Amino acid sequence: MPLYDVVVVGGGPIGCMTAYFTAKSGFKTLVVEEHREIGKPVHCSGKVCVKAFEEFNLSKTSIVNKVRGAYFYSPDNKFFSVSKPTVESYIVDREIFDKDIAKKAEKAGAEILTSTKCYKLEKDKAEYNLRFRCKSFQSSNSIKCKAVVDAEGWKPILLENLKPKKGIKFLAGIQVDMENVEFNRQDHVELYFGGKFFPGFFGWIIPLDKEKARVGLCVNKLAAKYPPSTYLKLMLEKHPIVSRKVKQGRIKKVFGGIIPIHGPLNVKLPDGFFVVGDAAGHVKSTTGGGIYFGLKMAKITGEAITKFLTKEGKENFSMLESWKISFEIKFTSFLRKFLDKLSDEDLNILFKVLREEKNFLKKIEEKYYS
Repeated sequence: MPLYDVVVVGGGPIGCMTAYFTAKSGFKTLVVEEHREIGKPVHCSGKVCVKAFEEFNLSKTSIVNKVRGAYFYSPDNKFFSVSKPTVESYIVDREIFDKDIAKKAEKAGAEILTSTKCYKLEKDKAEYNLRFRCKSFQSSNSIKCKAVVDAEGWKPILLENLKPKKGIKFLAGIQVDMENVEFNRQDHVELYFGGKFFPGFFGWIIPLDKEKARVGLCVNKLAAKYPPSTYLKLMLEKHPIVSRKVKQGRIKKVFGGIIPIHGPLNVKLPDGFFVVGDAAGHVKSTTGGGIYFGLKMAKITGEAITKFLTKEGKENFSMLESWKISFEIKFTSFLRKFLDKLSDEDLNILFKVLREEKNFLKKIEEKYYS
């Protein structure tokens, strides 16, 4: 039975970045991914802030477009825009993006095992025993390790006995990549609000190049009466603005996924057990974005694992109490609760105030787009 210092369960960008940091520190690290190929299937809209690339020295081969602002449309179809002189975010091909980070982990010394599903975690004194099924083998197998990182995504199996059963909230998202789409500017995304089309969240048009765009939406599963696909069809065919912009469009790809928006899980973790990414609730509830926060948490987790394995710090830690960025994630959960209470009429009034308060918009640009 192989013995590793660290096993990361989940080969997404956050899991692989955690593996990069532990392997870089000299620990024997294995990444276990249930799918046959890293980066598939794709779930995310692919908007990643520039500072994520800068802070973590990420490869830029996945970038398909550069964004420096956004248009915000209220339910009554009026808008305001914010922008900055320089690029604020990149739109990426998520399959390539994920593969690039996996390669980064491998270059640091991590091993990656695909087509492998972990289904049970056992603790034996100072070691963990991970039970898994691999398509390469006909029977169950085991891996022993000193530390486990749960990076399974929004529905973690290994965390099932630890996470709270109440207060777990999710968004359901769906989007299409389309050709022949109209949009305001190639370097600006467009965000659309309104309970009829986007209950509990918003829709978007994200330009990919001069004529291609990613068009989609998320809905709060508690607020939506229908599945996301129904709202997407309604958006593409009936929305007063979006339907006109996609009238001549051709759908090339459909994809989607689930996003946790409950904030960081406040749970006590066993020694040597760590949780990152969507599994840990490291997602901004206001936007559904989790890449940048997740990468920062991957680095922090790598540091915590180093302390644990070198006996510098064996204490348990809570994600809410100990991780440096938890407060900011928690604050977005507070904002999401506030936004969820607003009716379409409330949103129209709020947008009207924002359109008229030029100084306030300038502050938004300075804080979030600079």
